[in-house]
Amino acid sequence: METLHISFQRIVDAGMFKGIMLSPSLQLSHLFYADDVIFMGQWNESNLDTIVQVLECFHRASGLRLNMSKSKLMGIYVDADKVAQAARKIGCVTLKTPFTYLGSKVGGHMSRIQSWNETIEAMASRLSKWKMKTLSIGGRLTLLKSVLGSMPIYHMSIFKVPMKILQRMESIRSHFFNGSDPLAKKPTWVKWTNVLASKEKGGLGISSLYALNRALMFKWVWRFLSQNSSLWANVIKSIHGDHGKIGKQVKVSYPSIWLDIVKEVDLLKKRGLNLLSFVNKKVGNGSDTLFWEETWHGDVAFKFLFPRAYALESCKNIDVASKLSQNSLAFTFRREPRGGVEQDQFDSLKAMVEGTSLVNIRDRWIWSLQSSGDFTVASIRKLIDEFTLSEVSSSTRWIKAVPIKVNVLAWKIKLDNLPTRLNISRRGMDIDSILCPTCGKAVESTRHIFFTCQIARDILHLITSWWNIPYMEVSSYEEWLVWILSLRLSINHKRIFEGVCYVTWWHIWNFRNKTIFCSESPSKAAIFDEVQSRSFC
Repeated sequence: METLHISFQRIVDAGMFKGIMLSPSLQLSHLFYADDVIFMGQWNESNLDTIVQVLECFHRASGLRLNMSKSKLMGIYVDADKVAQAARKIGCVTLKTPFTYLGSKVGGHMSRIQSWNETIEAMASRLSKWKMKTLSIGGRLTLLKSVLGSMPIYHMSIFKVPMKILQRMESIRSHFFNGSDPLAKKPTWVKWTNVLASKEKGGLGISSLYALNRALMFKWVWRFLSQNSSLWANVIKSIHGDHGKIGKQVKVSYPSIWLDIVKEVDLLKKRGLNLLSFVNKKVGNGSDTLFWEETWHGDVAFKFLFPRAYALESCKNIDVASKLSQNSLAFTFRREPRGGVEQDQFDSLKAMVEGTSLVNIRDRWIWSLQSSGDFTVASIRKLIDEFTLSEVSSSTRWIKAVPIKVNVLAWKIKLDNLPTRLNISRRGMDIDSILCPTCGKAVESTRHIFFTCQIARDILHLITSWWNIPYMEVSSYEEWLVWILSLRLSINHKRIFEGVCYVTWWHIWNFRNKTIFCSESPSKAAIFDEVQSRSFC
């Protein structure tokens, strides 16, 4: 393939094949990805004949022949009859938009809802009913984080996903997490935004698909700035200008993937989240950094900070190295400052750059959200979630020593998101009684089941005796947490004891469910033994 590339480049350099001229210095003629080849150029007989001859020479030299039955010919703004005639001549088939290339759609209007139907169907097909029935809530949570969030990654990394599509995707994930069929009218006890929120905000930290999509889109802005000499960046520059319209307000009157990205960055800025403020230039030798245009000293570019001084500059695109190497900052000015605002701004500029020293390393872009300066999608995804998702409660407590499903139950207890009889009655559902099925003496609420019910207190008394810890009666999650934090135990032992409490709640909830739904009454005395054995495991 390298040989084919070199051979075809020689053909282009010799003027035997006319590619697509995007600018005087940029011509696209062929693109390779592994063993996949794209030839692109002006539509004429000469170009078509050249491609056929090049492929024939390549076959004779290497013994490798392209499979024409798998090859496709496409004409942009070319009459369909001409395309079909040329395809018959070459021996290939025709290609029409939209089509899929390397996992992504090309030529489709991805702002339309129907363009995402395949992605939605693929996501839904991964969630077969047997998976929901056989996996615990811990398994479903793990699957959500590891698989379902990354399924539409190819499309989400390039295209702006419409809000309605994101809502449908989140609905699919929500039903899967709750173990319910999307078509069934099963009540959900957990608000999905609470699950999406970070653990610092009191959620489970799954993260929203909105944040994922926008973070992946912004990655292209970062790449455009940090890889400005790459081929694709030069294509963007030739179409949209040297700065790619980044940081400017744009009106999209035609389908444009790049302008959708730039527009979304501007929209987030208007909402109060300026992502570009975290992208800064770290100056080394100063040769790749523009003195006036780029933000390299402070938080604002000099052309905005000192507009009157910038107006005097005759070389607007001068780099830092060239500017600082001169005897005076006014050396490239068309005239000396004449007092007033001009002189004040010039003096302020001199004071800011005074003492700036350049070192013999290349300039580079840094991402200020990371201490290393390297851009990560995870950091910006977290930033967008923190900005868009509201706080649920205090930070989620998570014990790694116990199973995920047990941690999730403890989280639900904290938020009172369990289908207790009191919560069911509050939803307006018919229920025979709201009394506790285990003791029958009080209303069955989350607080009663796990803290004030006599069974819960008896088990906690046994556990404190087992651990040799002073027993204390608590009547709510908040009181329990204060008691846990006040225990005179080492940090590790305190976390383990907290995990034992989580296991206790798990078995109390199982006991309650067996009491209601099983024909045989479960043994109360066995609860403590199960807690002990599970805790040791």
